[in-house]
Amino acid sequence: MKVSVIMPTYNHESTIAQAIESFLAQKTTFDVELLVNDDCSTDNTYQVAKQFADKYPQIRLFKQPTNQGLLKNYQFILAQAKGEYLAVLESDDYWIDENKLQKQVDYLDAHPSCHLSFTGVLHYKHGKFVPNINASYLFNTPGKTPFDHILYRNVIFSPSVCFRHSAYKQYCNIQDYIDLGFRTFDYPVWLTLLANGELHYLPENTAVYRVSGSSISNNKNLQKKLDFAKSVNLDIRKYIIDRYGSGCFSPFQIRLRQAVILSRCAWQLVMPLHAAYYFFATLLGIVHGKQ
Repeated sequence: MKVSVIMPTYNHESTIAQAIESFLAQKTTFDVELLVNDDCSTDNTYQVAKQFADKYPQIRLFKQPTNQGLLKNYQFILAQAKGEYLAVLESDDYWIDENKLQKQVDYLDAHPSCHLSFTGVLHYKHGKFVPNINASYLFNTPGKTPFDHILYRNVIFSPSVCFRHSAYKQYCNIQDYIDLGFRTFDYPVWLTLLANGELHYLPENTAVYRVSGSSISNNKNLQKKLDFAKSVNLDIRKYIIDRYGSGCFSPFQIRLRQAVILSRCAWQLVMPLHAAYYFFATLLGIVHGKQ
């Protein structure tokens, strides 16, 4: 098997069909499989996915008896993957280039020192498509490596990637991510792969990444956004920096970046005192990750 496409899903009955159809539209000269793991959805996500799995043998469908959470969902599905390469297609995103996987695999096959390939994406937000910034700067900024740039700001979105399975197995430890309570799979994986190998960028929009339109007005979602920001900026960055260093950035520069993001999230929650606290406490190194 050349490529295993990973699709963790939970309560995405309205979008999963489009995601699966975009997988089926891929044109490749090699074998691909789609692994769908339903994390005990309370809607009809599993039933929608099963209609495809019953028809297409390249789709393997799993269902968890109880809700496991995102990281354990990934852990289970990755253990089933047979491919030389892995691609991520979460069930609320979809691909728009039928040659996406072929282009990325051709490059990775020709460049064995490259661990991760990613492309441009379109963000779908508030009913509009917005292109992500051109990421070519990752490769042409004097004194900075792609690892440095991504450590400072992640511009690699999950539906755009294809990465080497062997590198993931060698360098990444998803059990660490689960034990430390990380809120996302992609950021620690991207940084770990970049710390140990090369990066490829295809500046073509091959995927659509959906951005929730309710996050601005929904306080519950904003609280989740703040918790997510803490996980990324404190826990995940500390985990990576402890292992691979902070690249070209000083500890103060990293703390300043963390302070700005956390205080901005707290401000959106209409928590000005918390925003001030996060800014100054993070800047002074008082706020730390879980480790």
